[in-house]
Amino acid sequence: MATALQQQLAAIAANSTHQLDLKAQKARHSKSLLFEPRDAASQGFDTIYQICYEGFEELCMLDARFSAFGRSLFSEQSKSEDRTQMTAAENGELDRMLENFLGLVGARLLLKPAMKAVEWLVRRFRVQEYNTEAVLLTFLPYHTSHIFPTLLSILPNQLPPMFRFLHPYVASLQSPPRHAVLAAAINNQGFFSAFSQYALRVARARHHSAVLLGFWASITAQAVNGMIRKQREEDVLLRVLPILQSALSIKGVPELYLGACMIMTILATKASIADKVLDAMMDAITGAWTSQTTEDGLTCLAVIAEEKEHVALPAKVARAVLEADASAQSLHQLSQRHRIDKLVLGIALSGIEVGNVPGLVTLIHESAERKRIDLSKLAPQLALGAPPDTVDETMPDAPQVEEPSVRQPGSGSAGPGIPELDFTGLPAPDDETISFLDPAMNATFEAFLSAFETACASESGVHSALDLPQLQRSRWAERPALLTLLARAWSSSQRPSARARALEAAALEIRAHKSPLALDLQALLPYIIVGLADTSHGGRRAAARLCVTIRETYGSSAGNTTKTAATWAKESLYGAQTARLHSLCAQDAQKFIDAALLPILEDCILDAQHVSRALSEALKGPDNTTPSTGGKEAKAMRTSLRSDVCTFLASHVTVTPVLRVKSDVLAVINSVGKVASDARKKVLIPYVKEWAAMPYERVQASCLAEGIAKHDLDRAVIGSMSYRSSDETSLLQEIATGGGGSALEIQAIAVKRLGALFASMKPAGQTALADYLLNLAVGEADVSSDALEALRTIQYTPEVLVSLVESLPNAADLQDEPSSTKKRRTSKTEHSTSRKPEPAMLDAAIRRITLVLEVLESAHPEKHPQLLQGLFHLLGELHQYKTLLGSQLVYLQGLLMGCLLSVVKGLKDSPKSSDVDRTVIRADLIVEAVRTTSSTQVHNTALLLISELATWAPELVLHSVMPLFTFMSTTLLRQSDEYSAHVTDQTVSRIVPPLAASLKKRGKDLVTGASELLLSFTAAFEHIPLHRRSGLFQHLVQTLGARVALFAVSAMLIERYPTDSRVEPFVGELMGHFAVATQLLALKQYLDLMFDALSPKRSLSNVILGFGEKDAEQIEASVNTLLQTMARLMENSGLRKRVAKEFAKSSGEAGTLRSIYAQLLEQTMQLSRDLASNDELRDTASSVLTSLLGLTPTKDFIESSAQLMQTGSDETRQQVFQSLESRVAQAKRGDSTLQQTFLEVLPNCCVFVAKEQPVAVRHAAITCMDQIIEKYGKRDRVAVLHAAKTVSGDAALGSEVVSLRTMSVLCLASMVEVLGDEFIPILPKVLSKTLDYLDETQSAVKCNKQMQSAAFGFATAVLDHLPWIYSAEYLDRTLQQAAVSRDIETDASSAFCALASRKIQAEPLLCSLDRTFAKMTKTNHKDAVQQHLDVMRRAIQHNNRRDLKLQSSIIFSILLKAFDLRRTKAVDEDDEDYAEILEFVDTVALDLVLKLDDQTFRPFFIRFVEWATSGLPKKDSTGRNLRLTSLYSFAHRFFDQLQSIVTSYASYLLENASQLLNTLALKTDEQRALLQILLQTLSSSFSHDQDDFWQAPDHFSAIVTPLLSQLEKAKTVQVTDYITPAITELAAAAASPEHHKAMNVAVMAYTRHESADVRLAAVKCERGITERLGLDWLALLPEMLPFISELQEDDDEDVERETLRWVRQIEDVTGESLEGMLQ
Repeated sequence: MATALQQQLAAIAANSTHQLDLKAQKARHSKSLLFEPRDAASQGFDTIYQICYEGFEELCMLDARFSAFGRSLFSEQSKSEDRTQMTAAENGELDRMLENFLGLVGARLLLKPAMKAVEWLVRRFRVQEYNTEAVLLTFLPYHTSHIFPTLLSILPNQLPPMFRFLHPYVASLQSPPRHAVLAAAINNQGFFSAFSQYALRVARARHHSAVLLGFWASITAQAVNGMIRKQREEDVLLRVLPILQSALSIKGVPELYLGACMIMTILATKASIADKVLDAMMDAITGAWTSQTTEDGLTCLAVIAEEKEHVALPAKVARAVLEADASAQSLHQLSQRHRIDKLVLGIALSGIEVGNVPGLVTLIHESAERKRIDLSKLAPQLALGAPPDTVDETMPDAPQVEEPSVRQPGSGSAGPGIPELDFTGLPAPDDETISFLDPAMNATFEAFLSAFETACASESGVHSALDLPQLQRSRWAERPALLTLLARAWSSSQRPSARARALEAAALEIRAHKSPLALDLQALLPYIIVGLADTSHGGRRAAARLCVTIRETYGSSAGNTTKTAATWAKESLYGAQTARLHSLCAQDAQKFIDAALLPILEDCILDAQHVSRALSEALKGPDNTTPSTGGKEAKAMRTSLRSDVCTFLASHVTVTPVLRVKSDVLAVINSVGKVASDARKKVLIPYVKEWAAMPYERVQASCLAEGIAKHDLDRAVIGSMSYRSSDETSLLQEIATGGGGSALEIQAIAVKRLGALFASMKPAGQTALADYLLNLAVGEADVSSDALEALRTIQYTPEVLVSLVESLPNAADLQDEPSSTKKRRTSKTEHSTSRKPEPAMLDAAIRRITLVLEVLESAHPEKHPQLLQGLFHLLGELHQYKTLLGSQLVYLQGLLMGCLLSVVKGLKDSPKSSDVDRTVIRADLIVEAVRTTSSTQVHNTALLLISELATWAPELVLHSVMPLFTFMSTTLLRQSDEYSAHVTDQTVSRIVPPLAASLKKRGKDLVTGASELLLSFTAAFEHIPLHRRSGLFQHLVQTLGARVALFAVSAMLIERYPTDSRVEPFVGELMGHFAVATQLLALKQYLDLMFDALSPKRSLSNVILGFGEKDAEQIEASVNTLLQTMARLMENSGLRKRVAKEFAKSSGEAGTLRSIYAQLLEQTMQLSRDLASNDELRDTASSVLTSLLGLTPTKDFIESSAQLMQTGSDETRQQVFQSLESRVAQAKRGDSTLQQTFLEVLPNCCVFVAKEQPVAVRHAAITCMDQIIEKYGKRDRVAVLHAAKTVSGDAALGSEVVSLRTMSVLCLASMVEVLGDEFIPILPKVLSKTLDYLDETQSAVKCNKQMQSAAFGFATAVLDHLPWIYSAEYLDRTLQQAAVSRDIETDASSAFCALASRKIQAEPLLCSLDRTFAKMTKTNHKDAVQQHLDVMRRAIQHNNRRDLKLQSSIIFSILLKAFDLRRTKAVDEDDEDYAEILEFVDTVALDLVLKLDDQTFRPFFIRFVEWATSGLPKKDSTGRNLRLTSLYSFAHRFFDQLQSIVTSYASYLLENASQLLNTLALKTDEQRALLQILLQTLSSSFSHDQDDFWQAPDHFSAIVTPLLSQLEKAKTVQVTDYITPAITELAAAAASPEHHKAMNVAVMAYTRHESADVRLAAVKCERGITERLGLDWLALLPEMLPFISELQEDDDEDVERETLRWVRQIEDVTGESLEGMLQ
């Protein structure tokens, strides 16, 4: 555990700015949003500021609000601000400005200028470190953009706690997904609060954007929704409501207001919030809205109002709504999208006058109607103004509006606040025995029901209503009015409270009845069932009490029921319809109550659905246990009683006007089976007919009045029909077809009912019903779609499916149907030709077939093997239909093939498949379907079907499958989808094995028998998608058997695509998938195939390669291609590695491989012998043998090759050596096993270097030896020496064959490197012969470059390893040949010369160069001379000064000969040809100068001058001039390179230079060239004089006059090129007034020369000196002025213009005008 001190130090280190850590400072400076860290680290703040300020200026142009930051964050001063040096107050102020800028720039972060501006904050102010929270919140809306990962890359290691969710994304530099941000908002309170406060702060500063507010609103809304599900609602409200209040307090930001409303809506709908809080939220919404946001606010108010328990709104909210612009219009528009009932009712109940708001009163009345609220009692001021058609005066219902909230103040439960009831308007019935269950009394009942519901507001009201004289309350036992009103009320009213009051009132009245006679109230039992199914708990409890009360009317126990009990309302219950009732006797009614109703009452109170389930179970019989008894069996009713009860209940269904009774009672009856058969036959069948014929509008109106869905009621009525009698199913079929005027909805329900009954029918009935539904679906009936749906949902038996298939029409029946009688009488050809069927008949038949096949497809045909025969029959019929229609019927074929495929799959897995009649299978029909259809889906399914049949019944399909493979090659194999690949794999794997077994059984070869299959696949090779190709052929070969078919597939592919470069690698890859033994066997079989192809009687090759259709030339070309590819396949490195690995094993498999390889080798040798006389195939066969020899490991190869060398032909031996050579080249030097193996082979190779062996064998043996010796020779020098003696003998080196000589020399060169000194005994002989061969080849008309290169290679090897033995004779000869060979462009001679300069000592090498130099010059090969000089230069560079000094005389001798080349070659050659050489001579001489000292070189220079000036007779002026040219050419470069160091050497040239300047006539090119190089040499010497050499009077006076006299040659020489620069440099070197005056006088004298050219040259000379010396020369200006004046008036215009230029030049230098001086 860390100590307190350690913790403090860690905290300090974490917050340290690392000011002294330069590496850390550089890392911080490299954090950038725009640049890579490496580039950013090298940028200064000036550069960064310039880039970022450009972006800031663009932002200012976009938004002027940014300009304020130009005086602070983006000022020039900001470049020098350092946060670490600021005070806390200054940093706080800076943070405020930075956050303001970030809030404003956040809307434009995706713009480049914004990113540039933020870059300045990052680089200068490090906002990513000091303002991390603000930066992250600014960038967060763009978390999915490319800029966010860049921001993550520059963040500090420690993020604020609220942003810890970003750590994984910082590590991976990936954008966080939205769900990560949302999860943080839900679970991280700090992040949620910080993000919200940031958004509000930016909005308050008016820096907000739609992007920020939209992102905040969406994240907050989703987060609030998630918080409500996961956290306490109180905590959520405490966290969210203050934020929403702050948001609503910010005015002028509509987006923020909308977001707050959206969040409040989620809070109100998802959380359980008290009305006070909701009122406060509504108050905040209305207090913050503006004209722009009123509509959004109203929407939010409407949603919140619907969530309130009480309707009333705060007066402030209601007033704000009323005062809003066009509030009524807005509310009306809002009502089209949302519920606003509670909102407008709350406005009405707020006590504020709304009558002056147009349209609002109407909305209030409409809402009151929907809520069933009596405005007259709640808001009388609105009721007075209600529209005339407002008739709903019912009290509000409890679930919609709480009663306490809508009663007037001061009213109590007793009803003193309820207005006095007025029943004066109720109709008075004519008959005292009226029953409100009489359909004729519907209108009267509505009036009394309204009065009763109004009275239900209080107990007194109920008593007042029940005491109405029309109800005859005191005589209810004799008069049915009271109880029928109450029964219909609890069955019809939509108010739960009214229903409960009615049930309670009925129970009270019956209980209060005092009569000595028992009363049979069985007529109320159906209505009690309805009451027990009431949706309200109170209603069901009241119904249970009523049931118990009614039971009490029968007596205290079951045995006390009297037979004389009076049946209540027996004659008048349903008015005229009462006679249709089937009544129970009192005892049966009592038993029904005791056995069925009383035991289930408690459960019915708890569950509204229980009564229908329990009664159904009770009526079904004693096998069912009543749930209410807790598992105990209730006393069961006898069957006759149950049947009577069903009839009793059904009769009530037929006559009762109450639809809810019909629905609830039918729910009981429809679940009863056989017991209810009589009820259905006697009662329900006629009623269902009647119901189906009822007008739709009448039934719909009744359903709407009672709040029942007509569709549910229709379904209950139709659902009463069962399958137990033909009358019921016939009635359903009649209704389904529209009989009796049944509506379309009823028809659809009848069809669905028939479908539901199908599973319960007997087989005969199922067949008939399926046929009926099929006819209905195929026909034009309105319910054909329903019939189709029923057919698809039915669970069929095999018999029905077979019947459906067999019922399908045959094409022949349609054609052969007899025509009409009239046509039979008039047609003469009717009996001889079939009649073409009508299109309508064909369409109907096709629709029927389609529907049946669709039904079969969904009926799991694999479970019904009985369909096999019918489906194959139908497949044959489809071919006929295709002919009749001229269509492929692709969809039908696909369905049929799919069904057949499923059936066959089922048969394969079925144990009873052997019982199926297989003769019905027609493979030919499947093949025909594939052949005549273009649908890929049909093809795939048909092939899968054939595949399945091939595995189940191969003998029936194999004779037909070959055409399928031919077809596959043009269709299926070319598809690239996965399903087609699956189909192909299945087809191959299922068909090929039985095909192979069948061929084997018949004694046929598999490859021959499956040739058509193989041809199909190989024909499709180029069209098979690339990604499928390898796997497909691999699967094919594996299925056929790789040991049988691999060679055939490979040969067929190669033969078919001889020019396709993809085939050969593919075949190699294909073979590589199989074992090595399999590959070798395939190669052997491949070679057998070649023998077959070359034999006179071909068999297999004709079948799989098609050679029977080719002529001899084509066959030979194919064989050539096949053999060449075979050779390349065996050269595959992967195959060779695998072979070597297998051969290394000692298992029996390795023995097998050796056996196969031996056979293959024997066959290949035989092939070579057979093709020895075939010019076209001989070389190919040889390459096959070569590749085969390289296939096995070296050790095995050598063992097997020993026999070949003894018994094989010369070509075979040659190939063995070549293979061995290749193996040596590929072997690794460090492999000790191979080293020993190869060295052991070396003596055997020497055996074949004998004169009796053919040259080719000797050549191959020597080549092989060369490889072995070069790589491993140092391991056994004795063997190498023996080999060297062999190779240097007459059979190799002494051979007359040049190629053999060449190879021998190369091999001996390798041996020299290996043997070293041990090679000395044979070296003289070998070297002498080699140089003789070199002389011979280079003197030949056509030089043998190979021999030349080999000879120089050998000489180089000797020179490299035995340089001391290289005698002068050999050196002279070699150097001469090397020089000559330079002209033949070989690199070997250059290598020898380069090595000679390093390996041979200076004296012998230089002497040799001196001896041979003359010979080189006589060869007239410039390159030879160049090579010779280059050797000398290399020697000079390589040897040290001492050695060179000792050999200086020889070197100088060679140099003088080289300098004299200018003269000696001038007679015969053009100087330009030797220009490079002469320049190279100067270079060599300079290299020598740099190596020697002055003591050694000065004598040579003096000798050089004497040699050039007096070495030739005077009469040989040309020779002298050429030598002088060489002298001054060297001197020029000498002075240029060594500069002032050698200026004194000019004294040796001074006399000759003066003489030449005075005497050169410039008549010849040699003279002009000499003058030019002389002047350049003098200029170079003048310019580099730093020791005042030329300032000495003797030197100056000796040269000045001859040099200036050159101005007289202006006519023949361009003065400005060489003469003027030389005079100028002399003036600069002789820097004394006396010398300058002398030169000026001489030059001025030439300005008065009679020749204008000389005068012009003198002026140019003066200009050059003036420009070079400036004021130093113009000190002589007074002496020049007279001459200048004369020159200004010169007769020659050129002289005059040049003089004017000189005058302007002088004025520019002096800064004064010469005009006054010249006057």
